[in-house]
Amino acid sequence: MDCQQLMNNVIPVIHNPTSVQKLLDAVKVSLGFGVKTIVVTKAVGTAAQQGIPEAFRLVLKSGASLIVLPDLKDTVELLRPEAVYFLGTRGDSMGEVGGRVLFVVHASDQQFMPSEVSLGRLVRVLGRDVGSTALLTLALNRVLGSCVD
Repeated sequence: MDCQQLMNNVIPVIHNPTSVQKLLDAVKVSLGFGVKTIVVTKAVGTAAQQGIPEAFRLVLKSGASLIVLPDLKDTVELLRPEAVYFLGTRGDSMGEVGGRVLFVVHASDQQFMPSEVSLGRLVRVLGRDVGSTALLTLALNRVLGSCVD
């Protein structure tokens, strides 16, 4: 797959953000790797009230799209990805990425619930807990790093 296809098909999903800063950091990282679509699910508190409008501003300025949905199940149902990767410190190796894929990070740095992980596959990005934004950065770099100038 060429870089343009990868940037169109790799979709970061920022799940359950509670902090404005964590939400915006994940959005900025995603935009920095040139992704064309970013999804936010289950935003709560100030992340929902202040972070979402600011995230929309950043995404629109970059020419990308932001989708805000209530839940991960809706994301999988509507976007119909070929694979859903829940990024973490445990799990399987990601392997080769092809087609439309979702990279899901838990923005409140909690563990994913079993009902959430049942929608895809838990993958190990790094064996240490470095936070959700760092996990997203490492996963995007693994897949899109060669596409970024």
